[in-house]
Amino acid sequence: MFNIFKSKSKPLPERDLDEIKNICKIVFIDDRAFPIIDILKKSNWKNVTRLNDVSSLSQTEVAEGHILFVDIQGVGKKLKLKDEGLGLIVALKQKYPNKRVIAYSGEDEGQVQAFHEGINVADSRLSKNAATYQFEFLVEKYAKEAFSMNECLERIKAQLIKELGNSPETNEIANRLSKINAKRDFSAATVSKYFNIQNAGNLASIIQLFLKG
Repeated sequence: MFNIFKSKSKPLPERDLDEIKNICKIVFIDDRAFPIIDILKKSNWKNVTRLNDVSSLSQTEVAEGHILFVDIQGVGKKLKLKDEGLGLIVALKQKYPNKRVIAYSGEDEGQVQAFHEGINVADSRLSKNAATYQFEFLVEKYAKEAFSMNECLERIKAQLIKELGNSPETNEIANRLSKINAKRDFSAATVSKYFNIQNAGNLASIIQLFLKG
């Protein structure tokens, strides 16, 4: 019988921050121009886009985006979503649970609907008046999480512990990942075989993002 763990392996990509800045796609969904977008571009983040609104959850910019910033006001109207941007955040996280979605707003802290589901499911939340470094910090954090080898290995380990209650050592995870990389088959079925996990959808999403870059 074929033993998947004796198959050939392929080195995993070790990307520095400059490489990550070239491949990470950041999308701001905001009906108004926002200076942080130009600041990120000047900091060499090559793929930063602003959408006035979203006409489809499957439109290219959204489907291909890795980090989504959503203004909680003024967007979500084209999809006729309740509560505008907050409703859009809920819809995005339901369709793309592994994308990082950040809620932001120009409202005063006391006015924000703190207990709305959209705020609760967002991965982070910022004020539009937050310092530039706070936006840059989140972008770098989530970009490294997706495309840095060490960060990816830690995410896989955490997902396995969540699903199975335990996880192989980091070196073993890297070994299995390199074999998947050699096959260039990142499907949930293949990931399921290599990691002996039944519901491999979330794990496959992490691996696909990292290896396909």
